[in-house]
Amino acid sequence: MDAADFRSFVFAVEFVVGDPGRVWPVLAHHEARLRDLGTRYAFIYESIVEPGRVLVVIGVRTRQPLVDLLRSPELFAWFDAVGLDDLPAVFAGETVQRFDIGDPPAPGTEIVVAAITPVDDVDEFMDRVRKSLSQFARAGIRRTLVYRAFDTPHEVMFLQQLADPDKALVWVEHSEVAASWLTAAGIGAYPPVFVGRFVNAMRLTETSGTDLH
Repeated sequence: MDAADFRSFVFAVEFVVGDPGRVWPVLAHHEARLRDLGTRYAFIYESIVEPGRVLVVIGVRTRQPLVDLLRSPELFAWFDAVGLDDLPAVFAGETVQRFDIGDPPAPGTEIVVAAITPVDDVDEFMDRVRKSLSQFARAGIRRTLVYRAFDTPHEVMFLQQLADPDKALVWVEHSEVAASWLTAAGIGAYPPVFVGRFVNAMRLTETSGTDLH
């Protein structure tokens, strides 16, 4: 089987659930289904701002076209078991670039800031990211990942890892740089900025720790 036939996708799903503690057992129960789909990892984060809000990031490597994955009941069968009445919006995309800015947080202690936002031009946005790396470092950000949406060419998701929840909140609420990035977050179809702590990880292939790609 030619490795070139495989593509890597990332899915990010954010939702509110009455008992966030149910998410991990449900995912674990569906591990076989996720594995069959080519899932490499599934990371769960719980908001430190809004009780009950959860972010799940799933990485998949497969030969299946993206549209087939999105139609697959196996990929999202766990939503019903978690207790969601409606299927939440799903970001589906691929990695544009990852920036390791400092020593990563100790595995399992990460605080993440994540947002989905429209951009005029992805290349110009990436130039802004590169020019902001020193400011990220001063804010305590250890890693930044940028993903491009498949269905919307001018939409990106960025996810940043920090080691300190207080620094994460200061970055989101008081940084002029972050404010310029987050203008559209929480407006219209876009969810508000997610700030949360690592809860659990499912690693199904060669991934280790809590390493996102």
